[in-house]
Amino acid sequence: MGWMGRVALVAVLAGWAGVAAAGEPPAETEITVQDKTHLSAGVGFGGPLGAAVCGSLLHGLGADVRDEDDRVKGMVGLLVQAGAGSGGGKLSLGVGARARVDTEDFRGGVTAGLVVSVARTWGSPVGTEEGLTYLGPELELSVKHVGVSLGALWRVGGGSRGASVMFSWGVGFHL
Repeated sequence: MGWMGRVALVAVLAGWAGVAAAGEPPAETEITVQDKTHLSAGVGFGGPLGAAVCGSLLHGLGADVRDEDDRVKGMVGLLVQAGAGSGGGKLSLGVGARARVDTEDFRGGVTAGLVVSVARTWGSPVGTEEGLTYLGPELELSVKHVGVSLGALWRVGGGSRGASVMFSWGVGFHL
C-alpha cells in the first residue's frame, strides 16, 4: 500500500471514529469557576511551637466540577497562616490548594500548601531555645482533616545560642 492508500485508510478510520462518537450522548460534566475565600482552624503539636492552635486564610480561584455521580470542589490561591503555641508563634505566607472530593473511590478533603514561615520562640520551644527568630520554607499536606508539615528554618535573630538551622515539623487536626 502506497502513501496515498495509507492517507485514505487513516481518513476512513477517522471518519468512522467520528460517526461512532457522534452516536454517544454528550458528556454530563458541569464546571463552575469563581473567586473564593476559605477560612480554617486547627490544633496540633510540633517543633518549634509545641502544642499550638492555628488559623488559615486561602483566597483564590475555585472550581466545582461535577461528572455524573462524582464531584470535586477545589480552590488554589494565596495562603496566609498564623499560629501560636506553648513554644512560640509563627506567621506564614505562600500558595495553597484544597479540594473536597466526592467520588466512588474517595470521599473527603485534601489540602496542600507551600509557604515561607517566620517563627519566634518563647516559653518552652521544641528543638531549640526561647527568644530566637527563624525563617524558612515549609510544606504542608492534609488528608481527611489530619495534617503534617515539614520544613527547614534558619535562625535570623536572637543571638548565637540555639540551633542555626532547625527542622520544623508538625502533626495536627484541621477543622
